[in-house]
Amino acid sequence: MMKKMFMIYLAVHMLLGIVPVREAAAAAIEFTDAINRQLSETAGRAGGAGGTKLLKQYDTFKAERKETMDWDDKIAALHYANEAKASEVRRRISDLDKDKIRQLEEQLSAAKRKYQPLFDSYTALNKQVAAAKKLKDKTLSKMLQTQANSMKLLVNIGRQDIKRKQAALTAAKKERTGKAAKVRSVLSGIDPYKSKIKSEKSAISTPNKLLNTEWKNFKAAVKSQDPSRTSDTLGRMLTLSGQILEKKQSIFQHEQRIETIIRQANAHIK
Repeated sequence: MMKKMFMIYLAVHMLLGIVPVREAAAAAIEFTDAINRQLSETAGRAGGAGGTKLLKQYDTFKAERKETMDWDDKIAALHYANEAKASEVRRRISDLDKDKIRQLEEQLSAAKRKYQPLFDSYTALNKQVAAAKKLKDKTLSKMLQTQANSMKLLVNIGRQDIKRKQAALTAAKKERTGKAAKVRSVLSGIDPYKSKIKSEKSAISTPNKLLNTEWKNFKAAVKSQDPSRTSDTLGRMLTLSGQILEKKQSIFQHEQRIETIIRQANAHIK
C-alpha cells in the first residue's frame, strides 16, 4: 500500500514539477554502446598511462552518475515519508486529548441537566417568597422561606459541582492548546531546512546545465578520437558531477534533520 502511494505521489509531483526524480538533466546523459566503443578506441589511441587515465575517468564519471540517481531515489523516498509523517502529526494535533475533553464536556452537560430542575424549583420558590411578602402574609412567607433556605444548600452544592466540572474542562482545553502550540513550535523547525533544500536544488541547476554542455563536448571529442580533449572534458564533468553529488548529499541530510524534527514533534503527542 505504501509503495503504491509512493508511486502515485512521485507521479503527481513529477507532473507538477515539484519533486524532480532523477534530475531531468540526467536523462540527456546515456552511456551507450557506441560511446563505450568510441572511448575504448580513443583510449587505445592515447595508449599507456594516457589511455588508462581516460578509462578511469570515464568509469568514475559513470559511477558518480549512478550514485547521483541513487541519491535522487533516496531523497524522494525520504521526502515522501517525511511529508506523510508530518501530515499525520498535524492530524494528531487536532485529536489531542479529544476523548478526555469530550468526556469532561459530557460530565458538565450531565451535571447541568441534573441540577436544572432543582435550580428552576429554587427560582420559582423564591418568587413565591417575594409574592407572599408583598401580600404581607407572614405565615406563608415564613413557611416558603424555610423551604427556600433548605433548598439553598442543595442549590449551592449543585452550583459548586458544575463550577468544578467547568473548571476541569477549561483547564483541559488550556492544556490541549499548550500541547498543540508546543508541537507546532517543534514542527516549525522544519521550515529552515525546507528553505535550505530549495536553495540547494536551485544551486544544482547551474552545474547540471554545464554538465549537459560538457557531455556534448565529450561526445564530440570521443567521436573524433581526440584523447587530450576527451580527458579535459571528462575532468570538467567529474568536477561538476562532484558538485552535484555534494548538493544531493546535503539535501538528503536536510531531509534527515526534518525526519528527526518530525519524530521529536510526535513524541510530544504521546
